[in-house]
Amino acid sequence: MIEPRQYGQQALQEYLLLDYVQRLETRKFGHRAVHIHLSRLKPFHRRDYHIRVATNTFESYVKLYVGRIFVLTNNDLLFIWKDKSIADVEPAVDTLRYLFRDDPLAQDQSEETGFCTWYNLNTEFQEFLLLCQHMNERARKIQQSAMAQDSSDLLQPINADNLAQLEDTIHSADLSEHIRQQPVCVFGKGEGRELHPVFDEFFVSIADLRNAIMPSIDLASNRWLFQHMTEVLDKRMLNYLCKRTFRTHASSFSLNLNLATLTSKDFERFDEIVRQKWPGNVIIELNQVDLFSNLETYLNVRDDFQARGYRILIDNLTVEALSFVDRKSLKADFIKVAWSQEMTDNVIRKKYKELDTLVQSSGRERVILCRCDSATAIKFGQSLGITLFQGRYIDNMIARQRAAKRAAKRPV
Repeated sequence: MIEPRQYGQQALQEYLLLDYVQRLETRKFGHRAVHIHLSRLKPFHRRDYHIRVATNTFESYVKLYVGRIFVLTNNDLLFIWKDKSIADVEPAVDTLRYLFRDDPLAQDQSEETGFCTWYNLNTEFQEFLLLCQHMNERARKIQQSAMAQDSSDLLQPINADNLAQLEDTIHSADLSEHIRQQPVCVFGKGEGRELHPVFDEFFVSIADLRNAIMPSIDLASNRWLFQHMTEVLDKRMLNYLCKRTFRTHASSFSLNLNLATLTSKDFERFDEIVRQKWPGNVIIELNQVDLFSNLETYLNVRDDFQARGYRILIDNLTVEALSFVDRKSLKADFIKVAWSQEMTDNVIRKKYKELDTLVQSSGRERVILCRCDSATAIKFGQSLGITLFQGRYIDNMIARQRAAKRAAKRPV
């Protein structure tokens, strides 16, 4: 566990919240919580004065109901109490709705996008714990990003000299320490809604690699040198898969590769040693920028690769990019759209019908919503008819699912 002293004041409330909720697990019965989404208010209504007034509204409830209130980094309020019903706390929330009555959010009753979300910890503890873990991780990342921004002047830009040194290090390093594996999953039918991996993505964590071998170099400062570096990593990944016995939880797997790598001898060796003997599908993930920068290459290799049994996935699409990418005309098998919290903002929600049409035209079963870090991401994707999901929230669900199965098999 991370010690409190490792947190700045900015992220301390999230740490204290998570610590409190974790200790609450064995005595959760009778507890309830309300998450008030002040971060969704218009900027005018999120000044320090408004946050102080909102917090003071709950002070009497803290004493009366043996409660705890947390003011989070993004100005959201989270109030946890015991032995009183939700109806007992609703007057305080109604008071806040009245205070912010000029803001459209105050009238939004939706659980997903509205003013507040209620939790009964008797039955929703795990969901609430995941929320607190997510908020803690997000606050820590914000803090780390701020610290990194402060020290960004200390990072040296990548150049030809340190690229050569980096290449030598990559060739000699144990790449297995930096290879990550993340599933793309579909929800099963029925009450349990169990997750089933469709394929596992193998990729190299660039951030971990940089921290391990060149912490003082900004690897992405030069686009062309960065791409050359990723092509070197592609070849190391392919060689790794040729030499090692690797396992996946799904019958298929994907690799994030550059287009230039597909015409290399390393890829031909991978095709002969691994792909031709693999019982499931092998999916090639291509970054949209790389694809459109080398569209002629893509069109030249696409049909041949699909005839040889490969599947093609266009990766790293934003909502805006989705309108420019026609999966069917490009004859790609899948596309990945990156989830972001902004998708539920009013600006995006006004484009919801347009987004729904784009997903439908791409084929709902062919769209993967990736970077899913919350239940909101899953619900939003499902509202569009998307069935394939990837991200940390999915990873956590899969881990709990497997742990439950292992526990069920243990002798009593």
